[in-house]
Amino acid sequence: MTDSFLSRNLDSLKKVDIALFNKIVSLKGSTEYVVTRSKSGPPTLSYMDSRGKKKQIHSNYDPVLEATRYLKTLNIEESLNFLVIGLGLGYQVFEIIKSATSQTKIYIFEKDPELFALALREVDFSIILEHPGVRLFVDTDPRFLDGLLESEQTNFALNNYCVVKQKSLVDENLNYFDVLLEEIEKYFNEAKINLKTQSIHSKLYYKNIFSNLNDFLQSPGIKSLRNCLPDIPAIVCSAGPSLDKNIQLLKTARKRFFLISVGTALKPLLYNGIKPDVVVSIDPDEQTINSFDFINDTDDFWLLYNSAVPNAIPKEFPKRRLAFDLEVYLAEWFRKYTDKKGDLGKISSVAHSAVKFAQYLGNSPVILVGQDLSFFNQRQHCLHSFYHEEHLDKVSSLNPLSYWNQIKYSNFGPNLTKNVDLFGEITTSTKAMESYNHLFSKILDDSHLLINATEGGMSIIGTQNLSLRETIYTHCKKLIHAELKPDESEQENEEKPYNSLRDPILMQIQFLQNISEELEIIRTNYLIPNTQDSKNRQPFIDEMEKINAKILKNKETVFLLQGYDFEGFSNWYRSNSQIQRKKELSKGINLSDEEFKRDREYFEALVESVAYLITNFKNSTSH
Repeated sequence: MTDSFLSRNLDSLKKVDIALFNKIVSLKGSTEYVVTRSKSGPPTLSYMDSRGKKKQIHSNYDPVLEATRYLKTLNIEESLNFLVIGLGLGYQVFEIIKSATSQTKIYIFEKDPELFALALREVDFSIILEHPGVRLFVDTDPRFLDGLLESEQTNFALNNYCVVKQKSLVDENLNYFDVLLEEIEKYFNEAKINLKTQSIHSKLYYKNIFSNLNDFLQSPGIKSLRNCLPDIPAIVCSAGPSLDKNIQLLKTARKRFFLISVGTALKPLLYNGIKPDVVVSIDPDEQTINSFDFINDTDDFWLLYNSAVPNAIPKEFPKRRLAFDLEVYLAEWFRKYTDKKGDLGKISSVAHSAVKFAQYLGNSPVILVGQDLSFFNQRQHCLHSFYHEEHLDKVSSLNPLSYWNQIKYSNFGPNLTKNVDLFGEITTSTKAMESYNHLFSKILDDSHLLINATEGGMSIIGTQNLSLRETIYTHCKKLIHAELKPDESEQENEEKPYNSLRDPILMQIQFLQNISEELEIIRTNYLIPNTQDSKNRQPFIDEMEKINAKILKNKETVFLLQGYDFEGFSNWYRSNSQIQRKKELSKGINLSDEEFKRDREYFEALVESVAYLITNFKNSTSH
């Protein structure tokens, strides 16, 4: 133990994390861990378990070699990001630091503040504490990981991450570290699903946002409806298989609750003579239209939608549509220059949107029905839903409906997972369903009781499980009258929003046209067949660097472009991260072939994105 180590480490810690510094200096310094010298020289750790048996945290012979051998099994050379679970004396982190670059991110989780304080006294941690990519989480509550990890969510999801465990510490504190690892996995799985959604749908989002612009701007927003239906029970109806057993009970008790339907549940409800108060739509897929294309009369219920849905859906509701704001950059950009509609916060599915809307209205309790989040007899949806009936025209005596359900079910392949349902039986779901389940826990609100009356599928974290009959008997005793009356004065007149949009749109068009011209010069000089040879590769790379620097000076344009072709820009980001890492680790290495491939693909993504925005911004100004 050396005072110089402690002093130096505390000075470094104070610079990077004052809160953790204050926590450490306030400790009394008692710990159950014992520091001794390993046979190879560096200090090692041990402790006595409850039975009086000595347990080693690090090797008693060579803790450095132990860490090195373990890390070799993880192929850390391929990773840019690390989650270190259990720090101890930091041998694993010191080995990671050896091959770290300026881009490397190392998130370190240690449960015991006393152990961390002991490590600061025994080992010089300054190289770890002062690395710009290191973040320390000591005695962190796993329930608050979202906010802690948010800054690197996209990076970790795009470039992946390596989990490094100090096994002895993890085994000693299983209750803490198991929960921590589970929460980390859920958080980044959600991030990966969100990024995959963005990659798949980014161009469709833009198409729909531009198509919806006029209707969306002239739709009343939800912001005037906050807490307008306090303490009125609301049922959020999804289209899981269990809805089949409950739909008649919904019909019988219909006048005792406010009914919010997701789009896929609308057809089964109407088929059974049940009209919702609100139907919610947020998905951009054209297939979503199939849940609405049979409607004859939409004057009796509202459409709640964001600007990402196919324009045919709000067109079906000319008199009764409610708009809420969307967290896609193009929508955010339009909102910057027009009026806000009101938002529901971070949402991942139409069911989450429906629940958050019920909470927004002040409804309590909020009751889930048909929210199975799993399969039943290889079915994901209830009878009469579009997704259940899409194969009906193919049904024959040789290939009954069960056959087509099985085909559809098998398409999920490796994404299928085994889980335990409400009744303790084994059921099947998907990683996406598990993620949606986890997200329900994040929208719990103490002022709005959330009841799961689904009577099938997976248990939903944090909800109260009741049968629908018991729920209605307990919470829906009285007849209710609940009518939404949005402030019509908040609707934009036809010209007002366009007046505020014209100048920003014209500025973007001018800047994008300039970029387009420069891209065409680059194509002519370096990419047409008779000029595309090795001597032109470096000049092409240099020109792409210049044009990228020019674009980066206009933050609005940057976000508008990458929002359109999210996959193309993500691929550039991944490639560039790997190239920069190689350059830092091997000075003077020639990576022109990799840089050319990176920029060649990026060039095409940029050309397409620029052309698309110019065309659609021009169309917007022609209103």
